[in-house]
Amino acid sequence: MKKILKNERTIEWLLLGLVFAVVLAWSLTTGRPGGPDESMRYAVAKYLYEHPGSLPRGDEAEILNKIWGISYAFYPILSYMVSAVFMWIAGIFSTSEEVLLHAARLADVLFITGAAWFVIQAGKRLFDKEKAFLFSCLVLFLPGFLFLGTYVNTDSLALLAAAMILYAWARYLREGWNWKNCILLAVGMAVCFLSYYNAYGWILWSFFFFCFTVLFCGEGSVKERWKFLFSRGLVIAAITFVLAGWWFIRNYFLYDGDILGRKASTLCAEKYARDGYKPSQHITPAKQGWKIKDFLLYQNPGWRHNWVMTVLVSFIGVFGTFDLYMNETVSKIYLLFLFIGCVGVLFMLREFYWKKRSVTVERTQVGSTKVKVKTIRTSKKWNKKGLFHLAMAAALITPVILFITYAYYNDNQAQGRYIISAVYPLMYFIVCGYERLLERFVKKKSLHKWFYRGAGLIWCLGGILTYFLVILPHYM
Repeated sequence: MKKILKNERTIEWLLLGLVFAVVLAWSLTTGRPGGPDESMRYAVAKYLYEHPGSLPRGDEAEILNKIWGISYAFYPILSYMVSAVFMWIAGIFSTSEEVLLHAARLADVLFITGAAWFVIQAGKRLFDKEKAFLFSCLVLFLPGFLFLGTYVNTDSLALLAAAMILYAWARYLREGWNWKNCILLAVGMAVCFLSYYNAYGWILWSFFFFCFTVLFCGEGSVKERWKFLFSRGLVIAAITFVLAGWWFIRNYFLYDGDILGRKASTLCAEKYARDGYKPSQHITPAKQGWKIKDFLLYQNPGWRHNWVMTVLVSFIGVFGTFDLYMNETVSKIYLLFLFIGCVGVLFMLREFYWKKRSVTVERTQVGSTKVKVKTIRTSKKWNKKGLFHLAMAAALITPVILFITYAYYNDNQAQGRYIISAVYPLMYFIVCGYERLLERFVKKKSLHKWFYRGAGLIWCLGGILTYFLVILPHYM
């Protein structure tokens, strides 16, 4: 057993080391900007570096973009604050712009590496050894996941927060809501609040998952469950508020009660943006009276695919300032693999049920032949694994709905990074889907293990080769 555990730990550290090495090398290779809007995001980090102890307003003239009329200081800036710390350290040795930029990116490198650690730990609690390996590889070496650790952004921090929350959920399934898991959940939600709005679905469904599992899957009387809910729930809420509440209180006073800063950002853009870039002048699908179907199938003259396919391809990986594509055939192979896994999920729909179910198969004599009779019984007890599946499905769908709504009514962009927080539940269900397909169509168990190992290694290799065959040649 010690030997097995030692080997598993070696594999974990190897995966973590590979993620760190690839992301760090990638961040050092790319020029500026290395990703969408990096110049605007880096401007906030640089302001924090140059003005220690001072937080900028969203309409601070020094960081206001002259074209769009806004800055990213309207939105949570925790990621940029961490970048500024690394810039201060690097500034001791050199103040060149290149050194400071790479120092700022180091925060995102570490966010993605931290997210990788939580994903690996969650996978160990959700699957057995081989399937946990595949789950980790599917997430960690998705090129789009790696890309978000290579330039200054807030998506990487959102992925770290979501991974912390997923780990807390996974620990609950085995250990319940002990104090360690409650504190982990609270910290994860606080970091999520201070990261990126598209990831807020993880906070919403954490609330429901915690409440439902305590009230319906907990032990003791109804009164004891309610007492547990309020005592632990209030501690979770208090920790979350202490760690993240300061930002929204600050926004409340700065922007006349606008705690999210969204309305203030829109007003600022309307005032300072160039003609043609003001929010009132944006040509959106909603303003043009398009149907949702027309919007989703629309293909911009500058795109290779329609809106939906562009989002899917960029979710797999489109790099640089959304102008550096992988080989189209390779992207389609990635999508085909995911699609097959999604088909397999159809065989596990009963596992989304929130009541415990038992299935018995009996043989009944009908005339001269025996007939199989399947009986499904539902008990009064709630199924915490079923609730987990429902919460994961909700965490998968929520960022997709938010993104489509935003793109339709506000800003028609087709970038997969806006739904990247759905990567964890997606890959969880992909592994579950392949598990059901293999159980149904492949009887030899040893082949199952080799499939998980082989698919994981190929996916891992794909992420690494993306750097060497796509990124490195382009920037060299």
